[in-house]
Amino acid sequence: MALSLFIGGLGFPVPENPLLIGGGYALSQKMSDPVLSPPFWFLAIVSGDTILFCTVRWLFTMPLVKKYILKMVGAKRLEMYQRAFLNHGGWTLFLARFTFGIRAAAYVAAGAASYPWLRFLAVDGVSVAIQLLLFISLGYYAGDRISWAQATGQTIALLLTGAVVVSIATSLIATKFIRRFTDKGQTQG
Repeated sequence: MALSLFIGGLGFPVPENPLLIGGGYALSQKMSDPVLSPPFWFLAIVSGDTILFCTVRWLFTMPLVKKYILKMVGAKRLEMYQRAFLNHGGWTLFLARFTFGIRAAAYVAAGAASYPWLRFLAVDGVSVAIQLLLFISLGYYAGDRISWAQATGQTIALLLTGAVVVSIATSLIATKFIRRFTDKGQTQG
């Protein structure tokens, strides 16, 4: 299970939440050690996430890669993305943890934006701890009603995905308004 969680942290499409629900069930049935398993699962997820983040961050220190990205995106736009990620990256990383399919992209963006690695570890650690607590508890207390636990887990994931979509839309709208007012102020001044 830890290997699957680690691989999921590296960006491969491994659904972590059903694994954690199963882990909670294994804990309730005393098939897994309650003292060793959750911390081991936590380390597996955080290790995979950190390797993905650090690899992308390291790649962006290479002049050839950065030159190619600057050519594709443009220096001004890349700087704008980096500034935006530094200001709002924590929430993006936190919400991406609970959204299947977006997490790896958010971690790649964080690495590309040179997001501070200690802040990344803090945000990722807190979000992984919440994820573990939520889904392991769900599997543990669901017991033999595993189909109920999976449906509840999917509902939670959908609600968190909705929160991410609303957050992104609000951010985009706010950015457009800020640009509009900033552009008007510069042309009038």
